Formats: sequence, structure tokens, C-alpha cells
Amino acid sequence: MVRHWLKKSVLVSVGLITAASCAAQAQEYPSRAIRIVTPIATGGMTDIVSRVMAAKLAERLGQPTVVENRAGAGGSIGAETVVRAAPDGYTLLFAYPGPIVVNPSLFKSLSYDPERDLAPVSLLGNYPMVLAVNPSVKAQTVAELIELARRTPQQLTYGSAGNASTSHLAMELLRREAGIEMTHVPYKGAAPAMTDLIGGRIQLVFDSVQLVMPQHQAGRLRALAVSSRERSPTVPELPGMGESGLRNVDVMGWFAIFVPAATPRPIIDRLAREFNAIVKDPAIVKDLLGRGIAAQGGSPEALGALVRHERQMWHKVVTQAGIQAD
Repeated sequence: MVRHWLKKSVLVSVGLITAASCAAQAQEYPSRAIRIVTPIATGGMTDIVSRVMAAKLAERLGQPTVVENRAGAGGSIGAETVVRAAPDGYTLLFAYPGPIVVNPSLFKSLSYDPERDLAPVSLLGNYPMVLAVNPSVKAQTVAELIELARRTPQQLTYGSAGNASTSHLAMELLRREAGIEMTHVPYKGAAPAMTDLIGGRIQLVFDSVQLVMPQHQAGRLRALAVSSRERSPTVPELPGMGESGLRNVDVMGWFAIFVPAATPRPIIDRLAREFNAIVKDPAIVKDLLGRGIAAQGGSPEALGALVRHERQMWHKVVTQAGIQAD
């Protein structure tokens, strides 16, 4: 009995010491520079938005905040960098869907598990893609496009930013939900796909608001709908997939913050509060909207639920379509 009591007392004492240590760590945080790992090369939208967020976080925390680009393996290299970092709140992952919810289904030898090895902090923003066709395509709506594809199986060709890219996966989801057959033409990036779409060498794409809408407004393309179920504040004039009867097609790109899984909860909560404040800043909301992104925010739990849902969704698409990473 005495031995059991002593063992229980030791466990309680250890728990109290650990809790006190975490609380003290959170009170001292942050006391030095913070690193935001962006798992993509410099220059693109992901990199630019990560730097906008880093600058605002530095202002709010009063500590230098630097962005470190660690590109490669579809974002997995950057994610692994954060997984292996000390769980102290000084290394953050600025993530997009690829390394979090897609790669676990694409790479059988992935060295980390996003749900086990990373802790969600906050969703920052999301954005739909736009379904666009070459003006020669005889379809003014998604319903008309589906009907055309049913009459001419495999004759419509769609481009993507590459095999297993979000643009590829989104079109594959639409194709399977609509029960149509089309031919996929992967490119090395979105820009060459857009060039061939304008030139009529392919018939349709899913791509970003920033790439598609200027071409739509110039009459070089015809934008039909956004990839989300509902209309998006980024392009409210375009219908969502639900309006065309495809309620299971609900694809949104997003940006979010993650930290190593063992990061103390008080530090996660502090970061969540800071990032939620950042994305509510009217100047940031305007800046993001100008880039085709709707500011979001939210709790770590809400982001965790999003990750679980999308990981299951993309696993189904990847496995049923037999998609493999290049």
C-alpha cells in the first residue's frame, strides 16, 4: 500500500513539474527569433503569403521572424524539417494541402505522418480554383460541359500543373463524380498549361483565380465555376459546384500553420491567437483577397478536423484513380 502511494505521489509530482515547466516556457515565449519553414521554392504565391504572415507575426511578437524555403518532394522535405525540429514554438510550418493531406497517399515511404508528427495551429486562408475552358468549347456551364464530355468520351483534354498536383486531383474528383472520361495532360507548372489552354491545344483546366480571371476578362478563356461547393467571396460572380449538382466536389486550396507534435499546448494557443488576430486585420484581409484568398482563422481543433476530412477525401481519389507521384 505504501509503495503504491509513493508511486502515485511520484507520478503526480512529475505531472505537476511538467505542467509548471510548460507554463513557464509559455510565459517566456517568445524570447528569440522564430523560423517559418515554407516547403516550396521562392517567388510563388505560397512563398509570398508566408512572408506577409511572417512580417506581421514579427510585429506582434516583437521577435525577428524569418522564412526558410525548403522545397522538394511535393513539400515533404519542408514538412520533415519541422517534424524533426525542437518542439518549442520556434520552428513553424507554413503548409498547403500537398504535404499534409495528399502526400501520405502518394508516397509509400513518407518519413512522417502529418497527423501524428505535426500539431495544427490555425487555418490562415483558403481559395477555390476556377474551372475554365477554351472559348472554342461549346459549353457555357458545368452542366453543358459534362453533357459534352458524355457525348465525346476521352476527346476533351484537360491540363494540370503536374501529375498529382491539386489541379489534377480536383479535375479527377470532378470527372469521377460526374461520371465522364477525359484525357489528362500534365505540365511542369501552371503557366505552360495556361499557355496551351489559351492556344487551344487543350480544352480545360482547374487553376487559380489569379491566373484564370484576367484571361477570362480579356476573352481568351471562359470561366465556368469555382471548385468549391458554394460560391466564393474571391469570385462571387461564379457559381459553385453545388449549383451544378456536384455537391461532393468541394475543393479548396489553403494555407495553415503547424508545429512539431510535442509543442506545449500553451505555446500552440499563443500562436493560434496571434495568427487569428493577423488574419482579422483589415489590411491583411484586403491583401489576401487581392491574391484570390479568403482570410479564415480558427482553432487548432478545427484545423485538425479539416486535415482528417481532406486526407480521407484525397486518399479515395488517389487510390481509385491509381495516381502515382512522378
